[in-house]
Amino acid sequence: MTPSQRKKAISLAKSLLPEDEFEHLMKIDFKDQGLGYDKFGMEKEMIVASLAVVRYVYLYYFRVESEGVHNIPEEGRGLIVPNHSGVIPIDGMMIGVDLAFNMRRPRIIRAMVDNFMGFLPFINVFFARCGQLVGARRNFADLLEADELITVFPEGAKGTGKLYKQRYNLLRFNVGFIELSLQYRAPIIPAAVIGAEEQAPMVYNVKPLARMLGFPYFPVTPFFPLLGPLGGLPMPVKYHLYYGEPMHLYEDYGPEAINDPNTIRMLADRVQMRVQEMVNKGLDERTSVFGFLEA
Repeated sequence: MTPSQRKKAISLAKSLLPEDEFEHLMKIDFKDQGLGYDKFGMEKEMIVASLAVVRYVYLYYFRVESEGVHNIPEEGRGLIVPNHSGVIPIDGMMIGVDLAFNMRRPRIIRAMVDNFMGFLPFINVFFARCGQLVGARRNFADLLEADELITVFPEGAKGTGKLYKQRYNLLRFNVGFIELSLQYRAPIIPAAVIGAEEQAPMVYNVKPLARMLGFPYFPVTPFFPLLGPLGGLPMPVKYHLYYGEPMHLYEDYGPEAINDPNTIRMLADRVQMRVQEMVNKGLDERTSVFGFLEA
């Protein structure tokens, strides 16, 4: 953005947020490289304005509630590892908004987006300006070396592409995040997202059409494509977010463990089991998908 556009972005955020929340966001740590961007292309004014806008979706559409924010480190590197679902990857966005507003010291959570997002014009630049990067291993390593906090979804695009009948049953985790955790001594914070599975229940995946378009899946839901673009809007389910105690796997397994595929697979399965336990507990505690029956 130009200097004038940056001023307008900050003015927009200030007009949308209560004064205390605006001041809270302005305390976000930002390492300007001299042109208004950090080394990864993030722009603070874009982040603050985007959070101010999405806050309304967070508060009034998905009515997000969270537990365990105190388990997120206020400084230093870390990997937040949740389940992934919902056809449209809104879960990562809600985690980012939740922590930006609710942590005592606000942090921007870097999310690793699916590779195909990097090839979408305009959208790829917007993601970069908001601090989100394509999930290449080099990007992971650079972020951890810079002591950033990353949300990684080990189910990958397969997670958001689960059929409704598979809801809340985690697909087997990829192992790359374990290797990075051990190599860079980054704690893993298991997390659970309850609600996203119902926002766009996918009953069928048209795989030939997905391959033709270069998408990881082409969903058929009760409303899409029947209602056209309108059918692509997620339903106003209620989100519940849970953050578990950090797992310091590197204290028992050194970086040399990355050369042992069996150990890496075992550790990835251990984290997956923990996330699944949190998901199951969250489902047991939930009384209504849309939150209407909750006190």
